[in-house]
Amino acid sequence: MIKQWILPGLVVCGLCISPLSWAEAPVRIAVAANFLTTMKTLAKEFNAQTGLKVSVSNGASGLLYAQIIKGAPYDVFFSADTKRPKRLEQAGLIEPGSRFTYVTGKLVAWSPDTDTNKLSAELATLDVSSPQLRFVAIANPKTAPYGAAAVQVLTHYGLYEPLSATHKIAIGENIGKAYQYVATGNAQIGLVAKSYVSNPKRPVSGQVFDIPPELYTPISQQAVVLKGRNRPAVQAFLDFFHSPSARARIQAYGYGLVPLSLDANNAAKVGLGEDLENQALVAQALVTQGAAVPNRVPDVLKKRGALVDDFS
Repeated sequence: MIKQWILPGLVVCGLCISPLSWAEAPVRIAVAANFLTTMKTLAKEFNAQTGLKVSVSNGASGLLYAQIIKGAPYDVFFSADTKRPKRLEQAGLIEPGSRFTYVTGKLVAWSPDTDTNKLSAELATLDVSSPQLRFVAIANPKTAPYGAAAVQVLTHYGLYEPLSATHKIAIGENIGKAYQYVATGNAQIGLVAKSYVSNPKRPVSGQVFDIPPELYTPISQQAVVLKGRNRPAVQAFLDFFHSPSARARIQAYGYGLVPLSLDANNAAKVGLGEDLENQALVAQALVTQGAAVPNRVPDVLKKRGALVDDFS
């Protein structure tokens, strides 16, 4: 299900009314479920600064993509993967050159149970046969990149087949639904986006374990401006989205950031460093944007279990 929120524009700012807010229709954003809370926060801040209205619709990336293919009137699509934005680009449905990587997602295992002797969210020690474990929640791997990553992780730990065989996997329509299964007690463990357990306005209790990033294909999230939607209000929002304050807010919600400008002209100047996670963030951004990348990039991606072809 795709939900929608409309943030009303500010009518008066002191004694001044922004002429752009009168002239422009709301900025219509389609956003993957994992990024919804972050996007709503950013949209409110953008509205407060500019008076421009923002309409935010959310759902699984695959479902939003299907809506766009059928003509849904979105201005910007923030996907949870690179596959759908690339397909839209190949179909000629986006503004040329508008595809960019906005964050890299991180996967965690979360259990609200604070008694580690009773049930551990640490997958390496998870006892599938435990009667206390009724369900492990994941997003739909067919439509949600975080769900596909969860399957990779469960498979690595040898858990996917026994959990499936005992019907202990609860599949949510999107990552938000998977989170809700755990939050409401219907599932005892969830493999969810780190952003859902890093919300400063909604702290979670229990155990949170960061999944080693090399266990799943990097979740490089891309956005595109849809064809014919490149108007002043849309550009104003994107400018705000790339501002230092917005990026700091995004990072606070548990996402990895990539450099704002990674192209063939400056790619050679970007140092990959020694930290594997930072290497992967830079490598992903370089490859997804078709930049002239250092020779080490393929090796870096392979360390994360990804294929360069997945990002080109």
